Amino acid sequence: MGVRMFDPIAMEVFSNRLLSITEDMNNTLVRSSFSTNIKERRDCSVGLFDGRGRLIAQGTQIPLHLGSLDGSVTAVLAAYPVAKMHEGDVFLCNDPYLANGTHLPDISVVTPVFIDGVVEFLAANVGHHADVGGAVPGSIAGGSRSIFEEGIRLPVVRIVKAGELDTEMLNLIAHNTRDPEERSLDLRVQIATNERGATAARELIAQMGVDAVRRSIDDIIAYTQRRIRNRIAELKPGEYSFTNYLDDDGMGGDPVPIAVTVRVDGDRLSVDFTGSGKEARGAMNMPTNALNACVYYSVKALLDPELLPNAGLFEAVSI
Repeated sequence: MGVRMFDPIAMEVFSNRLLSITEDMNNTLVRSSFSTNIKERRDCSVGLFDGRGRLIAQGTQIPLHLGSLDGSVTAVLAAYPVAKMHEGDVFLCNDPYLANGTHLPDISVVTPVFIDGVVEFLAANVGHHADVGGAVPGSIAGGSRSIFEEGIRLPVVRIVKAGELDTEMLNLIAHNTRDPEERSLDLRVQIATNERGATAARELIAQMGVDAVRRSIDDIIAYTQRRIRNRIAELKPGEYSFTNYLDDDGMGGDPVPIAVTVRVDGDRLSVDFTGSGKEARGAMNMPTNALNACVYYSVKALLDPELLPNAGLFEAVSI
């Protein structure tokens, strides 16, 4: 079977159309939010995924969110397969262990986008909330010994059910934080941000047709993967290792090694952290999706900064 050829002009137009959707979502989230973290620091990101859960476009203010949104969508689809979703549903989560999050203050909101009864897209965003409860204001302390000191843990929950906001759930979450009004308002903004993205995605399909959009998504992911593999193939084959150290494990212990070995084999890149320190006693541990995000961002920044952030990048790197 031959390699599918791409129309470069059509692909550029389509990719920019996707990026315009995420840019509009990002602007909506930043301008409409109430917390300093999101409005001023812009500690937030937005993304558009296809119905299979593949990232197709992302507006990333924070590089770490390359992993947290992808992990959140994976968690939502595991907890609620598309057959169990209803039009008007919205899901949220934050837990690193129960829902593939990065840390508890990063709350993700995921909205399925239905076209003729089929989930064609998933609109998603993540925002770092100023406080989610826990032992200290701001919910981050390096000396915390367990996740229960950090704040409220949210597995995947359905916050909007068939178009109706679950205000009891919203109040439960908000009143487990130090500023319930701000939490409630920012979560409502996150829900509205996804709806704006969903409307734009529906308009895209209305203009192009479902089949053309699906083909274009496949093409853009395949193009991204081919392009990053070409960059990898330009590297000198071999195995490269480096070790650095955290000052301690958050509780004043010995330095903690962070060891990595990068292997370049043709157009394949693997990143191996064998030899790194054991689980830290303090809040210095790295959840899987945060680790993945750091690797993806490093590969993109060093090899092809202009590369579109989508699932094609993820498929070219093994961790």
